[in-house]
Amino acid sequence: MVSTHPQAAAWYRRAQRAADPRRAATALRLAVTADPDFALAAADLEAITGTPSRHPGRRPMNWERHHIEVVTAAAAGHVTRASDLLREHLASVGCDPLAVRITARLREPMARDDDLENLASQLPGCHASPWPGSP
Repeated sequence: MVSTHPQAAAWYRRAQRAADPRRAATALRLAVTADPDFALAAADLEAITGTPSRHPGRRPMNWERHHIEVVTAAAAGHVTRASDLLREHLASVGCDPLAVRITARLREPMARDDDLENLASQLPGCHASPWPGSP
């Protein structure tokens, strides 16, 4: 669920703008520390670090659930599913830089048939390019 805690939300915005996965993970850790029920931050942190997180008890909104499904599929190595879910997710929300970066970073190097690069070229300006070192 989106955090109503102002400091957690500020840390999440910092993670969205982070220049690399390490900085994003640090900001996400701080967001989860500020609000342990912040499902988006917890899911993103788990996907980036591979460290299981506590799953918050509150039910996420639809767009949050979609985001979580995208990053969870990417972290599990289900590249095609993550790419397909990401397309659907972006069609409804328009902008989600962490979902894009996490999916791009975690896809396997040989998964070039998922058309993710084509999708990335069509994204609105709110999306930064994938983190350096992304496949």
